[in-house]
Amino acid sequence: MLIINAVPYPPALASRVGFLLAQAHMSARKRADEALAGVGLDMKGFAALATLASSGPTSQRKLSELIRMDPATMVDVIDSLEAKKHLERRRNPDDRREYALHLTARGRALFDRAEKAILEAEKQSLGDLQPAQVRTLMGLLEKIQ
Repeated sequence: MLIINAVPYPPALASRVGFLLAQAHMSARKRADEALAGVGLDMKGFAALATLASSGPTSQRKLSELIRMDPATMVDVIDSLEAKKHLERRRNPDDRREYALHLTARGRALFDRAEKAILEAEKQSLGDLQPAQVRTLMGLLEKIQ
């Protein structure tokens, strides 16, 4: 019988990949949400800032595609981040009909704090896994479709 967090799962559940992935997700997500709330951000906002920090300025449509977020939800996320001056919309010089989203210095500082907080939450979620095990886990998760 598989035991996670000192609670044994029935064999019919402990042998189901989807169930175990869901349990791991809920545990990791709870920690991440708590860590991000501590810096005044949520996961959707973090995803937007992280993408802009790593990919540079991009259109709202492209950002929505990159993080697989519903465009209507993306509007709310971007509006909130813009209102707090974490990002700004600028006309795309290559296509004047489109805006590019740019991370501001304030947004970069928030992202840096959020990234530190989420890294600590991930350490807690991963427990005693060794670095090689974490790399293996990440590689396997990337293969799941």
